[in-house]
Amino acid sequence: MTDFADLPPHDQQAIGKTLLTMLKGFGDREAEALHAVYSDDADWVNAFGTVKRGSKEIVDYLRGLFADDNFKRGEPEGPPETSFRVLTPEVVLASAHLRIKGQGVVGGGTLDRDNFSLRALQRQPDGSWLIVSEMFQDANTETTYAH
Repeated sequence: MTDFADLPPHDQQAIGKTLLTMLKGFGDREAEALHAVYSDDADWVNAFGTVKRGSKEIVDYLRGLFADDNFKRGEPEGPPETSFRVLTPEVVLASAHLRIKGQGVVGGGTLDRDNFSLRALQRQPDGSWLIVSEMFQDANTETTYAH
């Protein structure tokens, strides 16, 4: 099985729910909602080399990021372009490209950036799907968040 469409509908819906919850949490700058998308032992790496482990540590970091005025100024130009790769019936990779416009930078100014992310989602015993690993890469050279 290598095609997302081959997954059972309930798995497709559960993956969609997780990714939409994550997208809405980022869009609304609502970190608390993201407890529902990361596993307790998830790993997370951003474009600047910040590494976090576990949903609590990830959400704590995102709470600070979402409160940052530079980060808050950036807005998506549209929905992410997303593709899926089914590794096993229990593990799916979601790759996304999102264009951000007007993000502030430390020291003043703004930048438009391309955000690329790779997420590994794993089916949980209750049938939900959680992000177990996530990596972001921004196509820019500016510092936007200094914490």
